[in-house]
Amino acid sequence: MSAMRLEGIPELSTPFRALSEARSALLGNIGFKIPRNVFSLLKLYGLSPGTIQLWLDEESGYFVEARAKSGAPPVYHHITDEVAMVILKGQLTHELEAELMKPDDYQGE
Repeated sequence: MSAMRLEGIPELSTPFRALSEARSALLGNIGFKIPRNVFSLLKLYGLSPGTIQLWLDEESGYFVEARAKSGAPPVYHHITDEVAMVILKGQLTHELEAELMKPDDYQGE
């Protein structure tokens, strides 16, 4: 939330409210072991013709789920706080969009 404030994202915005509600829920459960929570903050539509959804995992940070078109398999990327703020501010460039939509070729070992 501090990063969002520093970047000038309004407290009445949907992502800020979602994160605030999640924070309140977590603070209400202090002292109890609860499963890790993952929160959807924003979903962008109309990205020729794909979608990008921004998520926050409370343990590992921000990541995106991108789909090149409706029904396509999702592509997941862990992103930095700076990239997340660019997405939240609505400053997504075509180059960044293409990078987030590009599948990861890692096969695992």
